[in-house]
Amino acid sequence: MAGQRNRVRFARLVVGCLACLTALVVLLYFGSLWFLASSPEHTEKSTARISVNKEQEQRAGAPPHPLDPVLEMARSALQLHRSRDQDYTAKLIKRQRNGRRLGDAVSMELKLRSRVSESNQEAIHEGELVARAIDVYLKFLEPKSQAGREVIWRQGMNQDLMTVHEAGLLNIARVELAPTSRLAMMGNRYPITDIGIERLLIKLIEMGMRDRSLGDCDVTISEDFEFLGRRCTRIVVVHPEKSVEIDGNRQEYAYHRAEIDLDLEYEVPIHYASYLWPETPGGDPLLDEEFTYQDLRLNCNLTDVDFDPDNPSYNYPSR
Repeated sequence: MAGQRNRVRFARLVVGCLACLTALVVLLYFGSLWFLASSPEHTEKSTARISVNKEQEQRAGAPPHPLDPVLEMARSALQLHRSRDQDYTAKLIKRQRNGRRLGDAVSMELKLRSRVSESNQEAIHEGELVARAIDVYLKFLEPKSQAGREVIWRQGMNQDLMTVHEAGLLNIARVELAPTSRLAMMGNRYPITDIGIERLLIKLIEMGMRDRSLGDCDVTISEDFEFLGRRCTRIVVVHPEKSVEIDGNRQEYAYHRAEIDLDLEYEVPIHYASYLWPETPGGDPLLDEEFTYQDLRLNCNLTDVDFDPDNPSYNYPSR
């Protein structure tokens, strides 16, 4: 009997060690969770107001600027999106440059629901550049090495932690990670806290306001442009020079060329791409980052079940 108990204890010890080792592999493997709409420095709580220079935004009598109609479209789209859209689903595709290397495209099934908290309801009502709280579900589709991974994050809930799991043999445990933790941010520019159309619109407005303050740029607006089978307004902004001198200081632009596709039916952006300057004179611009919301469906009546790891249609392992 003693020998049998020892064998049971040994078996349990082996299983426990394997579980710990696999959990460690899962944590180290997480190098491509997500993203989107402003840099990691902008990952504040939902109640934090995104920095806005009101004097730049509302200059009385300021001379017209090529970006003025673009900013107006972005502000109108933001106001409409906030008042009309409570949730949506889409196939989200991102591609980003890490250093000199352009990463592979990553595609995910996305479910997103917005919530207005009491703390920022007044600011949103007044038109401040404040993002609503969000619930997010992601299922990775491509590349193959990430396919099957699922991520759920509910802002302000579960101690603001993501609940994630891997696919295949690594799908043995749920792992909880802070969105801006080193493991979650490995290989990523943006945390999941920046995901979504609303945050993309806020980013575009912030970038436009900064560019407007630096000087002129070339702006082209095409009223009837087709992108992935959707009729869009395409906006192209080009900075011919990398920087401009203001008060004796050189100020660099964040991009050489930016493309924004505003869906004519939904009146929100479904595609954004920015390019860096060519490596050689006369060469092609270098894609820096790109985000696409494909097969967008608005107001799908998503519920708490859609953001619950115990949803039977998801593949989270049991607790």
